[in-house]
Amino acid sequence: MNTYCNFLQKFSYKTLLLLGLLGLVNSMQAQEFLTGLGKNVHIIKEAQQQKWLAPKDKSESERTPLALPFFDDFSNYTGYPNEKLFRDRQAFVNQTFPVRPPTMGVVTLDALNEYGEIYPHLTTTSRGADTLTSRFIRLDSLFRDGNMQKIKPKDSLYFSFYFQPGGGNVVGSNIWESIGNQPDINDSLVLEFGYLRVLPDTAYTVWDHIWSTPGFNISKWTSENPLHYFKQIMIPITDEKYLCTHFQFRFRNYASLEPQQGIQGWEGNVDQWHIDYIRLDVNRNVNDIYTNDLAFVNPTTSFLKNFQSMPWKQFRPTDVRTDFKNILTNLYINELISTYQYYITHNGNIIADYNAGIPPIAEEVFPYTPHSNSLDSGVYKKFAKIEQKKFSKLNDTATFKVIHIFQNDAGIDHDFCLANDTCIYEQKFDNYYAYDDGTAEYGYCLNNEFNIAYLALKFPLQVSDQLSAVRMWFNHTKNAENKEAQFFIIVWKDKNGQPDSILYTSEVKRPRFEKQFLDFVEYQFDKKIPVSGNIWVGFQQQGNVQLNIGFDQNIDSDLFMLNSNPDSAFFKYNTNGTWKTSVFRGTPMLRPVFGEINHSICCTPTATAKVKPNPAKDWIEITNYELRITSVEIFDMMGRKMKAEGRKQKDENVWEINIAHLPAGIYFVRIFNDNNSFQTVKLIKN
Repeated sequence: MNTYCNFLQKFSYKTLLLLGLLGLVNSMQAQEFLTGLGKNVHIIKEAQQQKWLAPKDKSESERTPLALPFFDDFSNYTGYPNEKLFRDRQAFVNQTFPVRPPTMGVVTLDALNEYGEIYPHLTTTSRGADTLTSRFIRLDSLFRDGNMQKIKPKDSLYFSFYFQPGGGNVVGSNIWESIGNQPDINDSLVLEFGYLRVLPDTAYTVWDHIWSTPGFNISKWTSENPLHYFKQIMIPITDEKYLCTHFQFRFRNYASLEPQQGIQGWEGNVDQWHIDYIRLDVNRNVNDIYTNDLAFVNPTTSFLKNFQSMPWKQFRPTDVRTDFKNILTNLYINELISTYQYYITHNGNIIADYNAGIPPIAEEVFPYTPHSNSLDSGVYKKFAKIEQKKFSKLNDTATFKVIHIFQNDAGIDHDFCLANDTCIYEQKFDNYYAYDDGTAEYGYCLNNEFNIAYLALKFPLQVSDQLSAVRMWFNHTKNAENKEAQFFIIVWKDKNGQPDSILYTSEVKRPRFEKQFLDFVEYQFDKKIPVSGNIWVGFQQQGNVQLNIGFDQNIDSDLFMLNSNPDSAFFKYNTNGTWKTSVFRGTPMLRPVFGEINHSICCTPTATAKVKPNPAKDWIEITNYELRITSVEIFDMMGRKMKAEGRKQKDENVWEINIAHLPAGIYFVRIFNDNNSFQTVKLIKN
């Protein structure tokens, strides 16, 4: 799908029909547009952290076939596919690109390789791109309760999965917005089954085509069923050649780059396919489309009304949401009784908690129901009542952890998957404002054909402050075309809901292509700018080389503001002398910084610790290749600290922890680093 269509999709079908009849659609020139991401910075950073830019040698354990059942719903991790289940790392596990998946998190096949870059062989003609290949799986025998039995066709062995083409999102009752890029009719998603053929002097896997689909728009489904965002595919395995010791499956996608539109840096990631809830087991049938599973559909959100982060100095209790909505799902055919609780912690201490009791969950509607629950935000209200003087020592910086838990009331033994029952959100208060969540799904560009191209974001200040810098996230273009782009950072006063008189204009700037380019780049001012009330912060683009700034499509404060007042938009652009509200839903990734500059947090990639295996039974290994691990703590779901015995392994970046003594359930592993920061990772204990 051509990304230019993202602009056209914002108009009504009647408008498009009229323009088409007049022959104007193809000639219409957009003044703002979105481009695909040129790189996957999440994958690039993970490769750097793991020091894993070349494939590892397969260990004996990786060559050992897995036993049934095989299952992954991709809800408990992001980045490369789980190496315990999959042999390659070209696909991308994420929670930001799918539209209402069966459970939180999917694996995405697209046009970016295992190094996070566009495949160099791709052209506008569809060609092979990503591959997701399972490890060997034993389909000859079952190993249960200490016994082994031969698998036969009559054991009713089924392979199932959900899938969705990229490029669609509901942001209102009848409003569709693109997230990612729709595969074209000439692109496709393919499933193959393989079995090992052993000869006297060699062995190789024979692959058979099993299923495929061409690219299409998801509206084809939703026009028939408003809740039909993903489709489940059920495939029986009856051919005895697959009932062997070394069975495999693999997904492959065929992708094509977009035709150039005369815009530098137009080429980016395209043709996404999202796959979820892969399941392979016996004793199933064609109607086995339900599992006894309650789950989160999307990640939970900030407890602030309009921001993902803001300065603590500017925070007021009125900034806290009075209610919120989490998308929950019941994947079972019958109603299930659930428990829902969530609480806020600070430095490991619970400061506010809420138990929603036992709400009933809606009956299942084929294939599954993303059930929107508007929950009373009692815990948020309680937090809002906490006097700021209680945290007077926090200054500008504080991190609160919000933990949501949604489970089957019958207990964890009756829940098919525990990994999708918990959502964690780290609510940060720092020296900057952020509308965005830190992850870009697209790049945002302005057309400067009239030599006027401004972008501005509005920020309300409760008290007077001093603006000292701006952070920006730039999209990597395929050939780094935007490295020569020039721009001025500008700060405006607000007048009647739009930028007015200029408070500050910087010297000419360019996007910085340094190591920190994987994250936000900070541009410090030559002096602090006194500001108060509502201000607008943004840039003026010089020339027609687009900046291509990151665009977060999952966060859209305008969606709520515009319902009541079109002039209240927080995000505007100007390419012809008039400030306009964007036709796109989302937010450019630009953050104003206030007060003193904290160089320790400026523009450095976020250190990400890994916990493996997860789920785990006896031991876990904790790694962090960016920072030295100083200590590790484990807490249960009620925030109680659990006994954990750890020992360093190999070096200061790797720890092993014995968890054999812990009861089965969900835990939180807190990893402290040598820069006085810590991370929390959810752990499933089997």
